[in-house]
Amino acid sequence: MATPETEAMEQHIELVRYLANSLLSEDVDFGVAAKVSGDQIRIDLSVPEGHRGRVIGRGGRLARALRTIVSAAGISTNKNIVLDIVD
Repeated sequence: MATPETEAMEQHIELVRYLANSLLSEDVDFGVAAKVSGDQIRIDLSVPEGHRGRVIGRGGRLARALRTIVSAAGISTNKNIVLDIVD
């Protein structure tokens, strides 16, 4: 049986996958990993270097928007969600 932390983490991972899939083309392989630490869930979105601009956007606007959406989703689970875009 899954714990509430695990269920919350899986929901946030699926949200990030959905958002990244919407921004990237079908043939781009990306990864999503998460780690729970107390009241914080850290989600790492790994995108190939040539496609990272589609997730970050001009001046980081898309990255900021993604972080805002994921952070707002964390309010319902009383978790602080941190989204990092990594290599």
